[in-house]
Amino acid sequence: MGQKNLKRFLHWAQVVVCLSLIIMSRVSYCMTVEKGKLYFVGVGPAGPDLSTLQAIDVIKQADVVFTPNFIRKAFKEHLEGKDVREAWPDSIYKVGYKVYTELQTQDELQALGKSIMGHAQDLAGQFKKLMAQGHSVALLVNGDPCLFSDLRWFKQHFKNEEFEVIPGLSSFNAGAALFKTDLTQRRVDTVIIFSPTNDAFSFQSAIPKLAKHQATMVFFMAGNLERLVNELKKVYDGDTPIALAYFIGYPEKQKLIKGTLSTILRDTASETEKEMVLIFVGNFMK
Repeated sequence: MGQKNLKRFLHWAQVVVCLSLIIMSRVSYCMTVEKGKLYFVGVGPAGPDLSTLQAIDVIKQADVVFTPNFIRKAFKEHLEGKDVREAWPDSIYKVGYKVYTELQTQDELQALGKSIMGHAQDLAGQFKKLMAQGHSVALLVNGDPCLFSDLRWFKQHFKNEEFEVIPGLSSFNAGAALFKTDLTQRRVDTVIIFSPTNDAFSFQSAIPKLAKHQATMVFFMAGNLERLVNELKKVYDGDTPIALAYFIGYPEKQKLIKGTLSTILRDTASETEKEMVLIFVGNFMK
């Protein structure tokens, strides 16, 4: 090899080494979890495949991890050997023998709310005790902590400087991807994300008021589908597209049923799942 070629080879070798060091430094980067702090960790809608690297970092570093059982099963490999504690027993979401999707009266709904808030207060006490002992604490939250999550029950018990929120992929995002299109429309570039749980037993539903905007609407925890459809039909035409996305992110269970406000009750008559479902409404499907 001539001297000129040798210099050229050494130059490019240095470039490759530098690039490799830059890439390795980025790959090896991880978030540093602070002792005595609480982390609300959004883990996505369906296990590690839809969680972020930052979420995995926090799970690995946290001293104590609180999690619902279904998330614990999905993240079994990442939680192995850690101090893992149950966050939300199934009994919290029941009133008598009824699960929350079966509740039909105002008294039952109030009893459920009291149960959830009471348990959240107990958990907050456990978190504070562990934090005072210098432990880092992580609460694993399905989806994103800033959309219809556990954060609403705990924020009142902590100062902002006492906790961090780790964003996660929401079932809204993963569900939208199933349509392979933009949810915003040309005339009204708006998407309304709403949960009708607060007015489920009210005579004054907020749904018709929101529907007047003729925007794309996405419903979390919609409850009674027939009631929802009837409320929407007060504003939308019967041929307005509607779709129900079941078990978003779970390859073996994921299902998307499309129809219109006039047909969807018939299209989904045989479906028994009431909890793991998101509802999309709007002309973006046309």
